[in-house]
Amino acid sequence: MANVVNQPDGASASAKNPPAVDPVWEVVGDWNWKAESTHTFSDGVAQAFQGVDWTSRNTAFAGSLAVKASGLEIGISSSESSSRYYHVTQTGPIVFASLSDIVSGYSLADTVVIQCVMNPVVDTVQSGNESNQHVYGGIQVFDGGYGASGGGNWYQANWYRQLSASTNYYHARYGGGTATSAGDPVVTADTGGGAPTFFELVIYPAGTGWSCAQSLDTEMQDPFSVSTGVFYGNMETSLPWDIGSGGTICPGTAPDFTLRPSNIKVGMWAAYLTAASTRGSEITCTFERFRVLKRKS
Repeated sequence: MANVVNQPDGASASAKNPPAVDPVWEVVGDWNWKAESTHTFSDGVAQAFQGVDWTSRNTAFAGSLAVKASGLEIGISSSESSSRYYHVTQTGPIVFASLSDIVSGYSLADTVVIQCVMNPVVDTVQSGNESNQHVYGGIQVFDGGYGASGGGNWYQANWYRQLSASTNYYHARYGGGTATSAGDPVVTADTGGGAPTFFELVIYPAGTGWSCAQSLDTEMQDPFSVSTGVFYGNMETSLPWDIGSGGTICPGTAPDFTLRPSNIKVGMWAAYLTAASTRGSEITCTFERFRVLKRKS
């Protein structure tokens, strides 16, 4: 787990006396979903929380998508159709907001961090066909596309588990582009224990480069203080997923600037993919907190 910073006066941090944020960063948005008004989302209908509109998409792929006393809950069972994020397929239930509504004056010069604390639970594992059951949950940056042909302009940091085993993974993926195997840019790492609960995505200046970190921490952490589940990428959508490997691939080619301040959305999502045959499991991802920070000039 990451080191938690003490208070500036040296006092120990605790749940009642949380650590001060690194002074390099400004908190521009912080939603404690356990303290927000309860609400059940309808697909495409915005709901304001702290003056920012939050919208759900792919809502039919969730059995529950609501703000409750426990937090913002996305529950998915076998009653809903299979869902996933892969290339232009973007069918996982998601709740999101426009980044420009959160970060006043957001521009290509800014470095922005989004974070969440989430509690992912596998409620039921079906008996049989477990190897074809894949579950996910985490945070995402994208252009607002959704559905079976969403456009493929997205990247995410999330929990992943294949239900034939108890292993939990740190996981990151982006949408890919036009090349062969473009849907496959993915990286995973065994957590060595339970499901990850803290997630961080960094949006670098120009909006094309990104990094993530993930951990088993149950409280917010300072940006760049987490050393597990750390992955990097860019929105390079014209090259194969294995960019940088082999003698014919040049990682110096121009990235794809499809994500801009005018269209970037940030949000929380989950998915339950059944790759083949029967479907009979259930998961619940409860997001307790979502935070956005901007690096000070």
